[in-house]
Amino acid sequence: MASISTEVGKRGTRWRVLLVVKEGGIQRRHTIRLGKINKRIAETAKRMIESLEAAKATGHSLDSETAAWVAAISDDIHGKLERARLVPPRKKPVADVTLGQHLEVVFAAIGPQKKNTVSGYRRARRLLEEFFGRDRLLNSVTPGDADDYKAWLLRKFAAATASVDLRRAKQFFKLGVRRRHITENPFADVKCGSQVNESRREFVSQERIERVIAACPSHSWKLAFALPRYLGIRMPSETEDLKWTDVDWVKNVITIREKKVEHHPGRGIRIVPIFPELRPHLELAYRERPADAVYVLPQARDGANLRTQAQRIIAAAGVTPWKKLFTNLRVSRLNELVRDRRFASHVVDAWVGNSEKVRREHYLLVTDADYQAAVSGAGEIPAQIPAHSPLIMSHQESSKPTVAREKALDVPENAADQYPRQGSNLRPRL
Repeated sequence: MASISTEVGKRGTRWRVLLVVKEGGIQRRHTIRLGKINKRIAETAKRMIESLEAAKATGHSLDSETAAWVAAISDDIHGKLERARLVPPRKKPVADVTLGQHLEVVFAAIGPQKKNTVSGYRRARRLLEEFFGRDRLLNSVTPGDADDYKAWLLRKFAAATASVDLRRAKQFFKLGVRRRHITENPFADVKCGSQVNESRREFVSQERIERVIAACPSHSWKLAFALPRYLGIRMPSETEDLKWTDVDWVKNVITIREKKVEHHPGRGIRIVPIFPELRPHLELAYRERPADAVYVLPQARDGANLRTQAQRIIAAAGVTPWKKLFTNLRVSRLNELVRDRRFASHVVDAWVGNSEKVRREHYLLVTDADYQAAVSGAGEIPAQIPAHSPLIMSHQESSKPTVAREKALDVPENAADQYPRQGSNLRPRL
């Protein structure tokens, strides 16, 4: 049991709590000096210490009142209770860790990441250091500062872009808590918002993209537009390693390596049909390829900037540019596949490499076809696959490529019955 008493010194009367703690069969006396306080507070401290003794003796957890008292007492008194083995050590933040030092540690521990992920992390780091300063003490950043940082981002960027940087800031400071650099995350209650910017989502029609393809200077550049638009391939991550050996002309399919999601279990490879709209462009590029060609789109490799040249081609075609140049081509194909009643949802998942949830959040949009169906009273949105535009139909060739084409494709002689006329092989035999 604990008891309270006073002691008189040069600084006046002070209160203290005396207690005896049994440790390994040995009784040890401890004195908890409380300082210059009144008797009522001293009696409260004695009662709290007795509660600590009882909790330790019975192995029970502290009641809410005692736990709150322990959390509020000074480090000096907490240290005395710690020496009496009544409370665990108090976790203290490292007061002299700066934002720059913390981020150095975080980035050293991140490990190998995708190129775009690393670029995003670097951007988030640069913005944090620009706003707070590298020498800002980490434990001096308050929730109010986090709110100010969010407001600053929203003044500089679109809401979806600011959301990405806020999530990374929250992640960096969470790591600060885990490393005991700070006791709480100042970004914990900051609402990051949605990363979806629907205003930048746009449907690019087949007629529009065919005008652009017709203006391309080479068959390779024609494929640079046709692959994301008619295959729904990610550009450039899934095109830079695409080889001609990945094209199976007999089965009418292409093997795609999914670099973006290859780290997920069961992901990394998907097999996609060569849709009728794509096949003419793919065949022309194949026949005109250099003899030693390995990659389908060599210009997509070595970090080449495809966007600049692509924008020049769009301008030369006299077509109004669209936002998110390659992403919206993938968006357009995905919306066509979703609207085609022949393909179940899980089939579309397998072909485009994402889930229905992701499609709803990032890809699906309302097109002119939706309004046309509503106004006409048809009750069903007309499928846009495999409807060919006149430009695509003009590429129709004989079903026997070794007879009618200038250069034969690498198809076995007995494959004529497996290689039907374009437009009829809508469900490839895998």
